[in-house]
Amino acid sequence: MRNSEEWLLRAEEILELLRNVENPFTNMDIVSEGLVTKIVVEEEKVTIYVAFARNTPGHPFAMALNWAIQARIIRDMVKVLEDKLGYFEIVDDASLQRYYPLEDEMEV
Repeated sequence: MRNSEEWLLRAEEILELLRNVENPFTNMDIVSEGLVTKIVVEEEKVTIYVAFARNTPGHPFAMALNWAIQARIIRDMVKVLEDKLGYFEIVDDASLQRYYPLEDEMEV
């Protein structure tokens, strides 16, 4: 079993990888922008919490516009992490919605 310092290092490594993911709207990396709020590393999986819901205005039109940006960010996160992690989930930190990129979108 790993000690807590090793888990922390693992989370820091994941954060560094996620610095390569850019928000296409702001051109900032998602870590510096504050969209990645927490990373939980467990024995069998990693859960990455993102701040999408609380940074999206509640109006349906704004939500619809943001969906495409969020989908792109999720797809890019998967590209950066898929060959470096085992099972991982991406979860909204406010709504607890889980994001699953479509298989055909990941190949774009």
